[in-house]
Amino acid sequence: MTLETRKNALRDEVRRRPRGTPEASRAAQERLLASGLIAGNVGLYRALPSECGTDLLASALGERACFPCVVPGQAELQFRREGGAWSRGPLGVLEPGGELVPLHDIEVLVVPAVAVDLQGRRLGRGRGHYDATLAAFAGRSVALVFESQLVPEVPVGEHDHPVGAVCTEARLVLARSAR
Repeated sequence: MTLETRKNALRDEVRRRPRGTPEASRAAQERLLASGLIAGNVGLYRALPSECGTDLLASALGERACFPCVVPGQAELQFRREGGAWSRGPLGVLEPGGELVPLHDIEVLVVPAVAVDLQGRRLGRGRGHYDATLAAFAGRSVALVFESQLVPEVPVGEHDHPVGAVCTEARLVLARSAR
């Protein structure tokens, strides 16, 4: 089985699992806020319906919250502050129109995942934007997911980049790859 076939099979398997509740999403965000990992400017995704929410984090961070924007033809994400009108980007996800924040000015990157393991290996939606961004990022990174998205092992290729921590509604784990 090819790497891409294994990844797609894992995506399908995890997507069939029950998703976390709004209470679980709130608990995961509260756990991350209390962890001491959050400081300075934070790159924070705007959650899709199937993902662990980020509204509580965004509210707590205020102007320190920076949201991703996809630039056509560029793998690495750009980050902008909330401000100005939000509009649908090239992938159909809402993106802010606020001030551009260079990646080197972001201290923590909170990323979504379809699945993640305790080594910090994450499986995204397959477009590679977060992997390209993680490759260029020097700060701390955390996957914010539901417990149901944890798997024993995520298959990875050379372009896949791990996160330094995994936060769910039940636990915060420093990824083994970051220890």
